[in-house]
Amino acid sequence: MLDPDQGLRVLDCKATDHEYLHKDFHGALCYGIKYLDDHFGPEATTAYLRQVGRSYFAPLSQQLRDEGLAALEKHWREIFTKEGGKFSLEIQNSVLTLTVHECPAITHLKKINQLFTPRFCETTVVVNETVCGEAGYKSSCHYEPGEGRCVQKFWKEKE
Repeated sequence: MLDPDQGLRVLDCKATDHEYLHKDFHGALCYGIKYLDDHFGPEATTAYLRQVGRSYFAPLSQQLRDEGLAALEKHWREIFTKEGGKFSLEIQNSVLTLTVHECPAITHLKKINQLFTPRFCETTVVVNETVCGEAGYKSSCHYEPGEGRCVQKFWKEKE
């Protein structure tokens, strides 16, 4: 709408009105990891990622506590579907396995020839460990840096 007094056009829209653009965040994350590693060391980067896991992903940790592995399954399905990743999910013997056949983040970074740090995939490892640890769960992630494939597993920590 046009504000006649200021000659400005005001757009009234919601994020859902536009294409999901989270993929570009991954490039910024690569630069951030490289910066932290270069200036403060890998331990500082890990501490930062743990804080992200505890704060930003606190709602996911709570859902995991409340709903169990179904919460993580739903989370991963939504994220990988939104980002166009190729993946499979399976719960067997109380273990959720996320097999990433083609990581949308790494695929995007390679496509646009964006900086890639070999420690990029460590964000997944550290954030998963933190989110799961906050909810009494464990996780693992097996990958080769930059390959764009991994196998992530999640299970309830034994008491």
